[in-house]
Amino acid sequence: MNKKLLLALTVGFIFASTAFAASDLGSLQESVSVGKVVSVGLNPSNTGNWYVVTNSNVAVAGASISSGALLITGKSVGSTAISACTDTQGSHCLLVTVNVGSVLGSSIVAPHPAKSWIIQGKTVFYVDVNGLIPITTWKIFLNNGGKQALIQPATSADLTLPWESFMALKDARVK
Repeated sequence: MNKKLLLALTVGFIFASTAFAASDLGSLQESVSVGKVVSVGLNPSNTGNWYVVTNSNVAVAGASISSGALLITGKSVGSTAISACTDTQGSHCLLVTVNVGSVLGSSIVAPHPAKSWIIQGKTVFYVDVNGLIPITTWKIFLNNGGKQALIQPATSADLTLPWESFMALKDARVK
């Protein structure tokens, strides 16, 4: 059985391929509350180790490797992207997008994770780690890798994020 299939079975998901070169072992989304921990099981790697190579927003969640698992601790409401890799150079990685919420009444509302496309009214935005990037034309949207099927309705939490400058053709902020 190949390692990709074993990893997918371990975490209980069958992964779809992504556009992220560093996430060749798959990707998944996890949710955790502030102050709580979620564990993602990891199969033995070909190097014998796993490393947390990137965490796009360390203020939102902490990440560590312990006893064959990626442990993610919710710190504050928001989202982050964590790469767990089999080497420190960032190859052979599992990309985990984490939404951290806080229970206020009966529902948890968190902003969409970075690299999402959202819509509010007639405006489409790209969500990045610094806030919302408004898109002025469909051509700019398409030239930055946007696809209509990826657009999701904005949440109230999305609308609290700061607005950045308008998106340009082949904008460097879109990764």
